[in-house]
Amino acid sequence: MQRRIFFNIVVVLLLGVFISGVLSARIVKRNLLSDSEKNLTTEAGLIRELLGESLINNSSNIDIYVNKIKQITDSRITIVDAMGNVIIDTDREYTEMENHAGRPEIAAALKGEAGSSIRYSSTLKVDFIYVAQPILKGNSIIGAVRMSKPLYEIKNLLNNLYINILIAVLTGIIASSLLGYKMAMNITKPVKEITYTASRISKGQFDRRINLKDRDEIGILADSINDMAAKLNETITSLQDKNIKLESIMSSMINGIIAVDNSEEILFINPVAESLLGITDREVTGKHILQVVRNNSIDNYLKKILMNKEFFSTEVNFDDSNEKILKLYANPIKQNGANDIEGIIITIQDVTELRKLERIRTEFIANVSHELKTPLTSIKGFAETLKSFDFDDRQDAIRFLNIIEDEAERLYRLINDILSLSELEQRKTKALRDKIDIEKAVEEVLSVLKSQSDKKNIRLSVKIREGLDSLSGDGDKFKQMLINLIDNAVKYTPENGKVSIEAYKQSHDADLDKLIIKVKDNGIGIPKQHIPRLFERFYRVDKARYRSIGGTGLGLAIVKHIVILFNGEIEVTSEVGKGTEFRIILPLK
Repeated sequence: MQRRIFFNIVVVLLLGVFISGVLSARIVKRNLLSDSEKNLTTEAGLIRELLGESLINNSSNIDIYVNKIKQITDSRITIVDAMGNVIIDTDREYTEMENHAGRPEIAAALKGEAGSSIRYSSTLKVDFIYVAQPILKGNSIIGAVRMSKPLYEIKNLLNNLYINILIAVLTGIIASSLLGYKMAMNITKPVKEITYTASRISKGQFDRRINLKDRDEIGILADSINDMAAKLNETITSLQDKNIKLESIMSSMINGIIAVDNSEEILFINPVAESLLGITDREVTGKHILQVVRNNSIDNYLKKILMNKEFFSTEVNFDDSNEKILKLYANPIKQNGANDIEGIIITIQDVTELRKLERIRTEFIANVSHELKTPLTSIKGFAETLKSFDFDDRQDAIRFLNIIEDEAERLYRLINDILSLSELEQRKTKALRDKIDIEKAVEEVLSVLKSQSDKKNIRLSVKIREGLDSLSGDGDKFKQMLINLIDNAVKYTPENGKVSIEAYKQSHDADLDKLIIKVKDNGIGIPKQHIPRLFERFYRVDKARYRSIGGTGLGLAIVKHIVILFNGEIEVTSEVGKGTEFRIILPLK
C-alpha cells in the first residue's frame, strides 16, 4: 500500500509539472508566432502603403528603398507581380527564383487577402514565417509584397523553455519523491498499526490496542476498533467463563451427555459419554453419530424420536458380547419460547453393573431357594418316615436320623455362609485390628484340613519365607479365607495330588509392602470363560461334580469379600487338566 501511494503521488506530481510545461510552451510559441505574424503584417502593409505602385513599375529604383527597409526590419522582402514572378528579393537574385504563385501566402495575397504560412527551410535548418499583402492599383491586384523571417529567436526561446521544463521535471521528481514518501508514511503508518493490531486481535489477543493521537477518519477508525476489541474481549471472557463452568459441570457428571441436531450430527459430547461409547476421536463435533458411534440401535433410537417427536428411554446392548448395557434418556433441544425442536440431548447411564446385580440377585434367590429346599425336603421326608416307622429296626432308624442330621448340618452351614456373606457385603463386621501371625495362622488352618486331605492322600506343602511381618486385621476372617481356598483346592484335586501354600513379602518401600499368599493345586483346572464369574454367589463351573463334592457355593464369594475387607486383591490363573493358582495380595500397612 505504501508503494502504491508513493508511486501515485510521484506520478501525479510529474504529470502536473510536465503538462504545465508543455501547455506553457505551446502558449508561448503561439503568442510569439502571433506577435511575429502581426509585426510582419504591419511591416508588409507599411511597405505597400509607402511604395505603392512604384514597387511594380519602377523596380530598379525601388531596390534602394527596399534594402533600407530590410536593414530596419531585419526581414526578407520579396515582391512578385500579378503572375507570381519575383521582381524583387532582398536575399537572392530574383532572376534565378522560380514562380511564387503557388506559395500559400502569395496565392492568398494575389486573391486580395492577407496570407501567412510557416515552412521549414532545409537550407537554413529552421522554420520561416511568411506574411503577404496584395498590391493594388485602383481595384486591380498588380502584385504582392511578402515579408519573411526565420524563427531563430522563437526556437531558442522554446529550447530554453524546454530545458527549464526538464529541470522542473527533475526537480519535481526529487521533491515529489520526498513529499510522496512522507505522505505515504503518514498515511500507511497508522494503517499498518491498525492492520497489525487487528490481526493480533483476530488471533485472540484481545488486550491489544491501537495508539493513535490523530483525530481524523483513521483516528476514529482506530478508536472504533479499540472499542470493538474491548467489547469482544468482555464477551469472549464471559463466554469462556460460562463454557468452563458448563464443561466442569458436564465433566463432573456421572452420566454421559450427547447433544445432536435434527440431522443426527453431534453438537456436544462430554468425556463420560466418550468413555462409555469408546470414542477415541478427539474431533467429533459436526460428524454424524454413526461415524463416531458404530451402533445401529442408538441410530434407530434417534431416528424414531425425530420422526415421531416422542421422547422415551431405552436400553441398548453396546457391544457384541451384550455385556455392556446402556440406558438412554432423550429430551428435546428448544430455543426459549420456541416450539420447534432443534435437536436431541441424550443422557447415557451405564446400567451394566445394575443389571448384573439384578441377575445375580435373581439367581441368588433361586439358588438359595433351591439350596434350602433340598435339605428341608430330605429332613421332612425322613421325619415323616420315622413317624410311621417300626422302631423294632433300630439300625434303619439311626441311618435316617444320621441323614436328617447331615442335611440339618448342611442347612446350618448354608445359613451361616449366607449370613457371613451378607455381613461382609454390608460391612457390618467390626473393624478388628488383631496382630495376625501368618505362619501360625496357616499351620492352624492346615491342621483343620489335615484329615480331609489325608482321606484323598493329598500332600499339603507350606513355604513361609523368613522376615515376614505380621498382618493387622480380623484373624478369624483371615483364617476363614485360607480355609475356603485350601478346602476348595483339596476338593477339586484328584487323589494323590498336591496342594501348595506359599507366603512372602513383596517389598517396594515402607508404605507399599505387600503380603503375597499363593494357594496352588494340580487339580482339574478351570476353563478360562468361567474365571470372570468364579467369585459370584452360587456360581458353579461343573454342577454335576459340585453335587458329588458338596459345598454351599458361597466359599469363593466369601473369600473375595474378606480380601476386600483387608483392602487387598485376588487373582486366578488356571489351566484345564493342570491345576489352578489363587494369588492373594494384601497390604501390610
